[in-house]
Amino acid sequence: MKRIIVLISFVSGIWAAAQIAPPPIQRSSPTSRGLTINSRKGTLIEKKIINVGKFKTLNIQKIATKDASDNSSETFLGIMYEYETFDEISKKTLTVDKNELGKLIQALHTVEQKENKKSNQETKYKFITMSNIEFGSVYREKLSSWVNYIKIPSSHYNQSLLEFSKEELNELIGILKKAEQEL
Repeated sequence: MKRIIVLISFVSGIWAAAQIAPPPIQRSSPTSRGLTINSRKGTLIEKKIINVGKFKTLNIQKIATKDASDNSSETFLGIMYEYETFDEISKKTLTVDKNELGKLIQALHTVEQKENKKSNQETKYKFITMSNIEFGSVYREKLSSWVNYIKIPSSHYNQSLLEFSKEELNELIGILKKAEQEL
């Protein structure tokens, strides 16, 4: 009798554990703190896109939005990427406001300085923007080298990873500085 009770308890416990709901799917967060004009309703919004530079497969852009009714405007950095598969072509632009751009450039400068020093252990850095773009760097001890990356959020299960070298990091910083001056 005890065996039957233990067996029933065991099976019930396994069944109950199997009924736990999966974690909720996170919806995309706002792409920036200050994008107020773009979200206004009932007014004509003008959007101008100026290409600042290209880094690998990313187009770095200055985006200016203007409310035609009160002439208020805002500018921010756009990072546009596109991809093509067998069945679809997609283009998406994620934004970074001017304050956040300054912090990103400063963080990338710090990473650049750290990469110039010799390291004897695995080290990692990352900077995540409000629009969930992750800029990072990883020291791979086995290879004795740094690998930099930009991880673009695509969909819930898919991330786009763009890897680049220490020399290309300097190029990226230059493009971002140019964009900061134009904002």
